[in-house]
Amino acid sequence: MKKLILIALASLSIVSCRKDDDDKEESLIIGTWKTTDYKAISGKDGSVIFSNTIPETDCIRKSKYTYRENGKFVGEYFLNIQTGQCGNTSFPEEMDYIYNESEKKITYKLDGLTQDVINVYSLSKTEMQILVDDKMDQDGDGIPDKILKIYKKQ
Repeated sequence: MKKLILIALASLSIVSCRKDDDDKEESLIIGTWKTTDYKAISGKDGSVIFSNTIPETDCIRKSKYTYRENGKFVGEYFLNIQTGQCGNTSFPEEMDYIYNESEKKITYKLDGLTQDVINVYSLSKTEMQILVDDKMDQDGDGIPDKILKIYKKQ
């Protein structure tokens, strides 16, 4: 009887460990994102100074940015760097990325070398805000404001 109880307890602990592993939450950054807006936020009081919605037809809006669970980032750009023209053909770029949730930073690496580090201002299931600049005074009050690039999850 004691052996049956021990076996039952051991089985329960194995099942509960597996359940914990299955319950791991996927990082909010995982998925495909598109740029939709730019915003300027007042450094003085946090109010929105301006918001610029990017038209659906704009080349920036056509581009997609995918963060995969395996640490790969794929950017699909429609702006031809050589001609400066927006086309219907995407120019994919793939590299590694690391998202540090506590520091709110995304580090992009190519062949093990850091290419860029960007600051995530905020991140939810549906929206990501990237801090583009925090040194310019957009409203003339003498206090640097924040420029944010807004992405929506697809």
